[in-house]
Amino acid sequence: MLMKKLKKLKEYFKGKISLVSYSGGMDSLLIALVSNYWGAYTLALTVDNGFFSKESIKRGVELARKYNIDHKVVDFNYLENNVVCEINRDLKNRCYICKRYMAEILVEERNRLRDTFKREVTIVDGTNYDDLFKDRPGIRAYREYGIRSPLAELKIGKEDVKEILRFLGVEIPREDSCLATRILNPPITGERLKRVYEGERFLASYLGLKGYFRVRDFHSIAVIEIKGEEIEKIMDVKKFRKISKRFKEIGFERCVLDIG
Repeated sequence: MLMKKLKKLKEYFKGKISLVSYSGGMDSLLIALVSNYWGAYTLALTVDNGFFSKESIKRGVELARKYNIDHKVVDFNYLENNVVCEINRDLKNRCYICKRYMAEILVEERNRLRDTFKREVTIVDGTNYDDLFKDRPGIRAYREYGIRSPLAELKIGKEDVKEILRFLGVEIPREDSCLATRILNPPITGERLKRVYEGERFLASYLGLKGYFRVRDFHSIAVIEIKGEEIEKIMDVKKFRKISKRFKEIGFERCVLDIG
């Protein structure tokens, strides 16, 4: 079954020129790899919008270089233009607004590639089949701009992606997500994004967390989420006091643990 899915993915890109919406995560990495090896030409494009850490952008650049994928980073920082203002006015639709601006950048790049190659160019992203059953407003924004999702179209889910990467001998990259999703009330600011980023780095180092966890900012209160068995690592009064002290140094007023 896995080999059939990989074969279909190879066939999907055969002869195509593709522009990949690339974050460096495992889904977009797989798309970029298969397109690069079995397509006619591939350009992976990353939009550095200020909502991801610089380390995350750097890892994506390094992975593309490692696998000889042509890669371009477009600097379009939402915090330095009116995009963040639009998002702050409608925070519940932040993902849709964010992806809409990214889609416009991808379409502009696609048009340049068309002019260069004098043929059709397909824009693709790493949305997988499982993502279709989650609340992902950004998917709708990409669809409105005609951006395709090969993994979703071929019913390739998250676990399939991991298995295919292992089969190809590719190390599964660490999953990063948008820091703006950690901000639970407006406004999103650079200071608040830095706070949650530093809070998460501290927790990962201090507690040795490997699985899913988040630090969210709700009116300057740090809401800590830890899933699975690792929650036991924080269930210690002395540890929590040290975490609380560090979080206040970072800029939070106090911190709470969400065990829901």
